[in-house]
Amino acid sequence: MHLAGISRVPVIMVLVALSVLILSEPTDARAHGAGWQAVGNENTVRYRFGYTDGSPMGFAEVIVTAPDGKIWQKARTDRSGHFAFAPDQPGRDITQPQNWHIRVGDGMGHVVQLTHQSKPDITSDPPDPTAPTAPTAPVANTKMRGSAAIFDLPVWAGMLFGLSVLANLYGGLLLWGRVRKAHQS
Repeated sequence: MHLAGISRVPVIMVLVALSVLILSEPTDARAHGAGWQAVGNENTVRYRFGYTDGSPMGFAEVIVTAPDGKIWQKARTDRSGHFAFAPDQPGRDITQPQNWHIRVGDGMGHVVQLTHQSKPDITSDPPDPTAPTAPTAPVANTKMRGSAAIFDLPVWAGMLFGLSVLANLYGGLLLWGRVRKAHQS
């Protein structure tokens, strides 16, 4: 009789713990990914980097790679998730569009990678610095683009996560089988 009482104690404790978890007030927990939004004018490109829940990626590391593949700039976003740059390549043929690669990471696993294509300069003469300039029309803001948090993971991390889920399910079933076997004997 005493052994039966000992084996019931863990079961009762598990049932109490499960009841507390089920009856507890859930808090808002939303998975989020990271994304970007283009804001700016013709000369300067400004991006807003943020999470898909709307919060900014403040002070995230930014690495801009030039069309030739060399790192052109390292910086950080501001507290609102904004980063601006003016793509230029002195001494290069700028009559063709140039692809600039931008990588932004918050250091916690969220990474945004995008390619900015600069507009070609089709003027043959250099601009006259004394000539009055017309104000540039602002570029229309784009919608936030990004991916859900599950897609922020590298392939190896997704595979590791899947294997972890399977191992935990197997371990739980194995433990449940041992408990049932112990109760039967």
